Amino acid sequence: MKPGADRLRPAWSALPASLRTQIVGVIGGDFVGDEPAHGGFSASYAGVVTTTAGHAFVKACGADWHADSLHFLREEMRTLAHLPPSVAPRLRGAIDDAVGTALVIEAIDGRHPGRPWTTEDLHSVARSLRTLSTTPAPSAMPRAEDGMIPGFTRWREIAADPPLLEALPHGLSSRVRALLSMEDCFQDALHGDVIVHDDVRSDNILISDGRAHLLDWPHARRGAAWIDLPCLLPSVEASGGPSCEEAWAIFEEHGAPPQAALLPVISAFASFLWYQQAQPEISQLPGLREFQRAQADPALRWLATLI
Repeated sequence: MKPGADRLRPAWSALPASLRTQIVGVIGGDFVGDEPAHGGFSASYAGVVTTTAGHAFVKACGADWHADSLHFLREEMRTLAHLPPSVAPRLRGAIDDAVGTALVIEAIDGRHPGRPWTTEDLHSVARSLRTLSTTPAPSAMPRAEDGMIPGFTRWREIAADPPLLEALPHGLSSRVRALLSMEDCFQDALHGDVIVHDDVRSDNILISDGRAHLLDWPHARRGAAWIDLPCLLPSVEASGGPSCEEAWAIFEEHGAPPQAALLPVISAFASFLWYQQAQPEISQLPGLREFQRAQADPALRWLATLI
């Protein structure tokens, strides 16, 4: 599975000149160069910008660029301003004006996991998710149930679409009543008061000195402990790593609950993937549907073993 990592983002030179000047001003010194970070599913610039005074990781959009990418930058700006350094990189500066929007973030020297996934990397991610699951969320952070519903509750729409329902693999089309019933439990399963990242996957993680640093925080929520885990593991299996069940056992060593405790979340994320992979392509985000399709099969296979 390609984790969105082969798509090219806009170049540093594509940003408005005045926005680039402001970004360099936050870092200090004179511009030396940049190392672009391609991949992901955003139409914004991303990369490490180096000046004579140091370097920082930068995410930026011109004001007339992709509207969703601008929105997510602003959401991440608000989130990073409130998160402790134990869970997220430090926000060094932010710009949001008529020319564009930019985040200037602490640069982390690390590598993405999943090429291939190793047991050591899974333990590193498990330790970071344990930290999230024991860290109270800022009170201003939106609740998970407000942000993940209706996006992750797609079984009713799938049931109402005969071709999509009939194409469900692993015998799940015959279990739709159970899936609809489980969907009714999803809201309660999300409720809690710890930090939820809501987009943990390999290209949003950097491993450095055994620590998994979680990146890309626009979707962060306040919710129940460990609900990021069911949304991570299908991508691990799809990338050639251990199966969802095998990987879950590693996370249980770090305090994750039994799989059955988060079954409504496992089911909901599978419905999201199956529904989204069938939607039209988004021209600004090539590869997104392929990425969702690659995760849908392991997510649905896993779900079929649990119900």
